[in-house]
Amino acid sequence: MPQFRYRSPFWQNFLSGLTIAFTAGIYVALNLLGAGGGQPDSAQISTRLNATLNAIWVLSSALGSVVLHTVGPGITAFIGVAGYIIYVGGLWYLSNTGKAAFPYFSSVCIGISAGLIFVTNGYIMLSYPEEKEKGLYVTTGFGLLAVGEIIGGIIPLLISRNNDSDGGVPNAVYIAFIVIMFLTAIAGLFILPPNKIKRDDGSKIAEMKYRGIWAELKSNLADLCDKRILIMIPCFLLAETYLVYLGSVNAFYNNLRTRCLLSFMSVKLLDHDAWKRKTRALLGLAYVAIPLTAAWIWEMVRVRNYDRHNPPTPMDWTDDGFAAIFVLFMINWISSTLWQYVIMYFLGTLTNDPIKGSHYAGGFRACLAAGEAVIFGLDSLLIPYIKEAGIIFAFYLTGICIYIYMAIFVVEETKYFQEENVVVPTHVLEEAGHTDMVDGIEPAGSSPENVNVDADTKKE
Repeated sequence: MPQFRYRSPFWQNFLSGLTIAFTAGIYVALNLLGAGGGQPDSAQISTRLNATLNAIWVLSSALGSVVLHTVGPGITAFIGVAGYIIYVGGLWYLSNTGKAAFPYFSSVCIGISAGLIFVTNGYIMLSYPEEKEKGLYVTTGFGLLAVGEIIGGIIPLLISRNNDSDGGVPNAVYIAFIVIMFLTAIAGLFILPPNKIKRDDGSKIAEMKYRGIWAELKSNLADLCDKRILIMIPCFLLAETYLVYLGSVNAFYNNLRTRCLLSFMSVKLLDHDAWKRKTRALLGLAYVAIPLTAAWIWEMVRVRNYDRHNPPTPMDWTDDGFAAIFVLFMINWISSTLWQYVIMYFLGTLTNDPIKGSHYAGGFRACLAAGEAVIFGLDSLLIPYIKEAGIIFAFYLTGICIYIYMAIFVVEETKYFQEENVVVPTHVLEEAGHTDMVDGIEPAGSSPENVNVDADTKKE
């Protein structure tokens, strides 16, 4: 277990995970309620709001690293949370009035904020851990996101447990969400930049200097054009499309308290030292891909006869047939969520550099937002669910093939000694025989100059 220290990379990742948990986690819960938690007849407005949100999110993710490296991760995270607060207020206003002007403004705000907070979170996940810990950091971050989704789902579930209507959730739900997010914004201010973080062995994780906005923009563009990132675009595009689809089907087929239940219920394998990195990547991919493929085939069979222009009588959790839908929902939800674990792990194999990590995280989130925006747009046109599920499934199959290729031909055993901004951990220096660079390091706080090595040095 990592030492419990404020400047510990693990606990900074944990703090960053909390900011995602109580922003994006609550956003996911609202989507899974259907219609953004509002009345069922506001579903199409809510879908358009989300399409607007994701269109803005593409740009804010692609350029979020510029803000991150200019004002620092703490202020960037604070701004990121603030947009979510405005968005929840917009949905509250929509639910009570049916008017869309303020909600559209709030969707622009959250579009900007989502890019900032996810770039911050992704850059911490990718660059703060040692290579042997990247699976742990990704799992911790997404695990906290799942906690946020559970809390975001259980609040309306508890309030609406005796309400079997098809209507919107009470105002108390929105108030609770806004209070939680306000506290999260304050917590985000305590996230530290990498040059103020120290590993448990006393070494820093990186040596970084501010380079200016123009240099950051050029570096960002160059990293986003990396061919390894470009071939992963199909994998990125579909990463959260399942949220759109499952939320839409949930609102179409289930009543309020059943929608609340499904939103509530909603690896170490990747860090196993005994296996080579390529083996871990392939096994982790198989662990996710097999149930994912089975779930989406089952889903396409289930919805093949659904007519979106003739909704059925909403199903309750006490009705016959709910158990099978519940099991499918959980398999689909869990395996689709784990797809993002796979993405972040593969990105983590490409770099340990905080600057590159922020660019890769931004590129991933920009593509994710673009894919989600397209699916929101298609869903607002009421295309048949079988076609919507089929499009998503086709991209998953393409992504699986891409990651098999990357695991075999692209993933390297280590990126240490290859990146100039990265401070190599003390134990790695010792294992590589660089004992002269370890001598004289103070355990409580070594400087990066003592442990940094030449970028051309190769691990023996």
